[in-house]
Amino acid sequence: MKQKFLLSTLLATLLFSTTFIEAKTDNKILVQHQIEKDKDINKPAPKEIIDATKQSFMAMAFLENDNLDTAKKALVDATKKFDKALKDNPKLDIVPIFQDIEIFEFDAEPQEIVKMLDFAEELIKNRRTQDARDLLIPLKDEMDINTEFIPMGIYPIATKNALSAIEKGDKESAMAILAGAFNMLINQKVILPLSLLASQDLVIQASSLDKTKKDEAIKLLDEAKSELTKAELLGYTSKRAPEYKALSNSIKNIEKEIKGKNIVEKLYDKLNADFSSLIQKIKLDNNISPKEKEKARLHLQTIETKESIKAINTEPIFKEEAIKDENKTIK
Repeated sequence: MKQKFLLSTLLATLLFSTTFIEAKTDNKILVQHQIEKDKDINKPAPKEIIDATKQSFMAMAFLENDNLDTAKKALVDATKKFDKALKDNPKLDIVPIFQDIEIFEFDAEPQEIVKMLDFAEELIKNRRTQDARDLLIPLKDEMDINTEFIPMGIYPIATKNALSAIEKGDKESAMAILAGAFNMLINQKVILPLSLLASQDLVIQASSLDKTKKDEAIKLLDEAKSELTKAELLGYTSKRAPEYKALSNSIKNIEKEIKGKNIVEKLYDKLNADFSSLIQKIKLDNNISPKEKEKARLHLQTIETKESIKAINTEPIFKEEAIKDENKTIK
């Protein structure tokens, strides 16, 4: 059994940069195609947003070193750039600013994986949990896409609030607000099984063959079935999943048709659509939820409330203004 375990195959990079695959892998082209598809979905952030985010990070570093003037300049610059980006596109919402991709390859035949799983199950029955764990850890055959998003509806407000705190000479409040802003960044991790992508690629190769090359097409489809089984054994999908059943049945129907009249164009189209459906389901399972967006908004609201209370309690003039505002509201 040949085993490969590759980590950090892509250099962590901001999305406006070009992404390169550094790992030497049989799935290199396959992975590159998937990266391109992902970049089509997650459009690169405007350069102003990337630069402004960097400036907000730098501001925190300057504050930690008691360099308030430099921190102020960094936040002034960040504010200008965020304002420009929002002016150019007021509809900006959750924007991707950073992406890191890792590849984990496990090259084994389905029957070998079955033996390993059976052995691991036996180890667990005998309470040899750590041995089972060591056996199962390498069973990863996937592409992990980690994307960091910035909520443009609230993050720029936080940087402005931090700038306001610095202008009042309140270093601690500025640092607290920036720390809160960093916690608003949303991370999304999408796991795509390489075996599933490989299975789709094999089907595409089979569909491009001349109809006279039946044996070659059948061989490719057998390999596609093997990769699909591998994805199921490694736990990336289930035999009970409608998408899995559809894929398996479609491959069987194509094999049957190839051996018969060999009229398979539409069947191939359906099979490719089934693959796309399963891959899309996996991606949707990892989508940014409305809860995460609301959590970030509430986090900022909490920080703003705390800072308002602090200002009222420490500055008499703010307390007077707050009481006036309250009276106006009551009236």
